[in-house]
Amino acid sequence: MKKMALMRSVVLVLTGFLLFTFSLDASAQTKEELEKRRREIQQEIASLQKAQSEVSKNKKVSLSDLKLLERKLKNRYAVIDNLNDEVKLIDNTIFSNNREIYRLQKQLDTLKQQYAKTIEYAYKNRSNYDMLNFIFTATNFNDAVKRATYLKSYRKYRHEQVDNINRTQKEMSDRIAMLTDNKQEKSKVIEEQKEQKELLESEKKEKNQFVSQLKVREKEIEKEMAVKRKVERSLQNSIAAIIKREIESARRKAEEEARKASAANVTAPSVKTGAASVSEAVPSRKSNVLENTPEVTKVSVGFENNRGNLPWPVDKATITSSFGRQKIEGTNVIEDNGGVTIQTESGSSVKAVFEGVVTTIYDVAGSQTVTIKHGKYFTTYFNMSSVNVSKGAKVSMGQVIGRAGENFDGDGEIVFMVNEELKFVNPELWLKRK
Repeated sequence: MKKMALMRSVVLVLTGFLLFTFSLDASAQTKEELEKRRREIQQEIASLQKAQSEVSKNKKVSLSDLKLLERKLKNRYAVIDNLNDEVKLIDNTIFSNNREIYRLQKQLDTLKQQYAKTIEYAYKNRSNYDMLNFIFTATNFNDAVKRATYLKSYRKYRHEQVDNINRTQKEMSDRIAMLTDNKQEKSKVIEEQKEQKELLESEKKEKNQFVSQLKVREKEIEKEMAVKRKVERSLQNSIAAIIKREIESARRKAEEEARKASAANVTAPSVKTGAASVSEAVPSRKSNVLENTPEVTKVSVGFENNRGNLPWPVDKATITSSFGRQKIEGTNVIEDNGGVTIQTESGSSVKAVFEGVVTTIYDVAGSQTVTIKHGKYFTTYFNMSSVNVSKGAKVSMGQVIGRAGENFDGDGEIVFMVNEELKFVNPELWLKRK
């Protein structure tokens, strides 16, 4: 029996270690956090579905449709992964409850055995435990008091044993009820997981059919992409030229201030001085010619600190083209984006994602464009039907700077770009997660 108990303990420990290993990721999040994130993803899927319906109104198979389908599939996978994490979390809880039930059962068995021995001992010695006889046979008064106290303590001990048994039984019953709830909860999650997998398969088929239709339009799409690439190059060249001008202007200004200070025989507050006053709070920060005053450096630092938490430039937003180079599935068409293409309602408000200064308002391929400087960072808003800010104007986070235009298919759309000096960076890493 002892060997069997030892083997059971070893099995429980090993099982616990395996469950703990496989559920590290899930246990890092609570059930409430997983459910909240799943709701967010499902809301995004619903938003993508609605956006897809809007795009499909023109009845022409387009790249926007494909991008929406791909993002919907990506989110569907995310929901399934989320459910996997929740199953692992529940499995971990089930294991903990099973282990606690096993411990309580062992404790209850021990308590019952101890109580049984107490009852057996009392029964065998029942003649000696007649209360009055036991007390009156005392040799003196003090001995009688001690015997009465002993009997009282013994009775209290018996009651405590019963209380411990009842309390342990209640605790074990609660744990068993929790275990039952855990198992029911797991069944529900597995059922939802099954439904999500069925939806995933359906969406995969939808995508495959769509890619086949898109293949027929490959030559036409290549022409569209050639135009888009030309516009993209023009836009990137314009942004690069604007930033170079800003850098050169800041450099000349710093040199002029240094010359004036030198002529006046005063130590010049160089470009580094402005950055240094802020770098006291950010010791590792390098000086930068674009951060030529403490105020400007503060804006840069603020922009950096809001990485992953910047508001979206439009309220109703769905990304249809991601940042970087990618091949269009089912075709030989390649697209290379310096920003992200965001589908929205035509004419909707476009807002500045952070405080800054409007550097330039310009036209690219017939579409109005705004570039805003945020210290050493720049954001660009392309394909606007109208602009209601002027060059040099200071803007605040969330301030409306214009209205969204339309793409070739007549759908509302803007292109949003982020630069760290001359380097184009992925805007999705800076925007708040939806």
